[in-house]
Amino acid sequence: MKQTWKKIIGLILISVCILAMTACGKNSSEETSSLTMPDKASQQSLIESFGTVLQNISQLDEASIKSYMEGDDAFSAAAASAWDTSGSSLGSFEEVKDGKMEIDDDTYVVTIDAKFENRDADCVFILDKNGTPTSVSIDPVYSMGEKMAQAGQNTVMGIGIVFIMLIFLSFLISLMRFIPKLEAALSKKNKAPEQAKPAPVVAVPEVEEEEVIDDGELIAVIAAAIAASENTSTDSFVVRSIRKSKKGNWHRA
Repeated sequence: MKQTWKKIIGLILISVCILAMTACGKNSSEETSSLTMPDKASQQSLIESFGTVLQNISQLDEASIKSYMEGDDAFSAAAASAWDTSGSSLGSFEEVKDGKMEIDDDTYVVTIDAKFENRDADCVFILDKNGTPTSVSIDPVYSMGEKMAQAGQNTVMGIGIVFIMLIFLSFLISLMRFIPKLEAALSKKNKAPEQAKPAPVVAVPEVEEEEVIDDGELIAVIAAAIAASENTSTDSFVVRSIRKSKKGNWHRA
């Protein structure tokens, strides 16, 4: 494959020599920046050479394409890069349908209408004023139906993205109603909980235990004491009730 590529470069160099000799034949009174258009035979030879370039570059594998893209030759790198971009939609090269050569300022522009396996392509080669190829572009030609389908696909994709963004924004706006609740929950969480006041202890009054004395015995004792103090017997009076006196003993003194 490298030998074939060297042959292609050789053909291009021959075309460059033809352009150089043609340029030498121009009038010396012309401005140095002006270029002379080669004759029809030279133009056709150059177009065929670039057609051979397209044929061979379409047969390169991915590793070779990458190798030429990373190489030092500017034209080989440009051709490999152009094919790497558009080659997958074109397929293998079939023929050169038409070609023309023009002068644009200080450069030669060779435009080739090439036919490939899948579709046609407009291939443009740029040469400097010395006839050295510097760059190349390969643009697939799409039918009106394909262009309309691509435009429709882009439109649907754009509308879909817009609707997705609107739905996402609506979702974000709907979440804003939870912000006050979240702030309130965080503020309550940050506050120190108040300590619960202990319930007042109700003092239970102590119940004094009263000595239980049999009423009969108490009556007998009191009756005996009264009888002794009155020098009489217990039969002369009857104890009907007993009440505790509120006066202390010192009042009786």
